[in-house]
Amino acid sequence: MLLVALAWGKPFSFEATPVYIGSLLYLALFGSVIAFGCYLTLVGNIGADRAAYATLLFPIVALAISTIWEDYQWSLSSATGVGLILLGNLWMLKRRKR
Repeated sequence: MLLVALAWGKPFSFEATPVYIGSLLYLALFGSVIAFGCYLTLVGNIGADRAAYATLLFPIVALAISTIWEDYQWSLSSATGVGLILLGNLWMLKRRKR
C-alpha cells in the first residue's frame, strides 16, 4: 500500500489530536493485538477449520454495528449476502458432522 500511495502521489498526514491518536491506539490494541490473541485462543479451543467459519460472520457483525450506530440502510444485496453467509456456514458445519 505504501508503494501504491507513493505511485499515486498521495500525501501522508498525521493529526496530532487526542481523538485521532486515541482511535489509532484503540485500533492497534483492540483491533489487532487483543483480537489476534482471541482468535488464536479460538483456534486452540475449536480448531482451525471451525474458527475459519467463524470469521465469515465478521461482515454480519460489522453490518449490525453499522445499522445501530451509523444508520446503515440495508439493501437487497446486503441482505442476500448475509443470507448466503449464514447458509454457507450452516451447510459446511452440517456437512462436517456426517
